[in-house]
Amino acid sequence: MTDERPGTPCDPVLERAVDNLSKAVRFETVSADDASNEDIGEFESFHAFLEDAYPLVHRHLEKEVVGEASLLYTWPGGGPEARPVVLAAHIDVVPVEPGTLAEWTHPPFEGVTADGCVWGRGTMDCKGQLIAILEAVEALLAEGYTPDRTVYLAFGQDEEVGGHRGAEKIADLLKSRDANPELVIDEGGVLVDLGIPGFKRPIAAVGIAEKGYLTLELKVQTEGGHASMPPRHTAIGVLAQAVHRLEEHPPPARIGDITSETFAHLMPELPYYLRIALGHPRVTGMLMKAASSRVNAVNAMLRTTTAVTMIQGGTKDNVLPQEATATVNMRIMPGESIESAVSRTKRVINDPKVEVSIAGEASNPTGASRLDSRGFRILERTIKETVPESVIVPYLVLGMTDSRHYAQISDAVFRFCPIRVGKEDQELAHGTDERIKVDNFGEFIEFYGRLIRNSSTAET
Repeated sequence: MTDERPGTPCDPVLERAVDNLSKAVRFETVSADDASNEDIGEFESFHAFLEDAYPLVHRHLEKEVVGEASLLYTWPGGGPEARPVVLAAHIDVVPVEPGTLAEWTHPPFEGVTADGCVWGRGTMDCKGQLIAILEAVEALLAEGYTPDRTVYLAFGQDEEVGGHRGAEKIADLLKSRDANPELVIDEGGVLVDLGIPGFKRPIAAVGIAEKGYLTLELKVQTEGGHASMPPRHTAIGVLAQAVHRLEEHPPPARIGDITSETFAHLMPELPYYLRIALGHPRVTGMLMKAASSRVNAVNAMLRTTTAVTMIQGGTKDNVLPQEATATVNMRIMPGESIESAVSRTKRVINDPKVEVSIAGEASNPTGASRLDSRGFRILERTIKETVPESVIVPYLVLGMTDSRHYAQISDAVFRFCPIRVGKEDQELAHGTDERIKVDNFGEFIEFYGRLIRNSSTAET
C-alpha cells in the first residue's frame, strides 16, 4: 500500500479487489434473530473464500473463529507497549424484501460489475468495508510492512440482528486479554453531499455515539364476545387510542451536546448566508425544533423517536377481539435511558387497560467518544489524506452498529467509512439495487491502508 491515490477502475490492483468484492457478495450470509434459521454453511464457505483470496493475511495474521461464524484476526505490532487498533466490519447482510426481487437491476446475490458499480446485497453494508480492510492489509503485507501497534480485524456475524453472537463476543474476548484499543473504527458515518447551494464539499460524518434501541409491546385484553353487542371500545379501539396518544405526544425535542458539537464543526464551513442565519445558538435551536416537525432526519437528531411498526388483533369480522397488540420501536437520545423511555410511554398512554412491556432488543445510548483522543487525531488525519476536500463533522448515529459493543474496551470508538452518499443513494444500503461505485471502493482501500500507517507510534 503506497501513499499514491488509487488508480483508475482499469488498474489491475483495483480490478482484483473488485473481483473479490463481487465474489464476496455471492455468499448469502443472511443473519436472523433465531440462529437456527441461518445457513451456517454460507458463512463457512465465505471464510474459505477469504482464505483463498487473501493468502498473506492468513499466513501472517492469527485467525480465530469466535462464536459460530465471527472472525478475529490479530496482526502483532512491532511496539508491544503501544495500544492496539481495531478495524471492524460485519459479515452478515439483511435479506431481500419479499416480492422485490424483480425490481433489482441485477440479482442481489450475483455480484455483477456494471456501469462503474459493483451491485448486490452487502456492497454498502458491509462487505465493501470488510473486503477493503483485507485488501489494504494484504497489500501492506506484500510490501513487508509491519505495524508499530497490534491491529485487530474484527468481523461479526450478526450485526443486523444486534451483534450479540458476534461483535459482543469479540469485544468480551479482547477485554479478557486486557486490550485497550487506541482506536476502534466501524461502519456508521459516510461522506455525504448536503445539497446546500454554495456548499460543494462532502461532509465526512464521523459517528461518535449512538442512540439507544428499545422495542415495546402494547397489549390490551378484553372478554371478547359477539360483534352485534359491542362495548364502546373494543380491544382494538383501546389500543388505537394508546397509539394515537403516543404519536400526538412525542418526547420533547432538544439540542444535546453531540448535536451542538455537530453544528460547531459544520458552522465555519457553511456559506455566509447560512452562518448569518444560524449564527446565534437560540436562533439555531428555534429553527431546528421548527424543522423537526417537518423533516424526519432533523426530528430524529433532536428527540427520542417513537414508531409504531406492527399491530395485530381480531380473528373474524363478527367476533370481538379478546386481545390486540402493537409493536413500538424507539430510538433513545443520549441523556435518556430504557427506563425513562418506558416510564414516559406509560405516562403518555395513561390507561391501565394497556399493558406496556419490553419486547426483544433493548440497549441504552452509548457514551460519546472523545474528540481530544489520539484515536480521533489518527482518524482525522486519515480522512484528510484520503479525501482532502472533505469537512469532518462529528454526529450522533441514529441506528445501531456493532461498534457499541466495543465501548467497554475503548473510549475512542468511531463510526466512519468513506462511502460517498448522494440524495439518490440514501436508501440503497438495505434497499433494492444496493451498489457501490468502483472508484469509491478504491477510496475504501486507500483509507484503511492509510489508517494502519497513521496509527504508528509516532505522534499524530
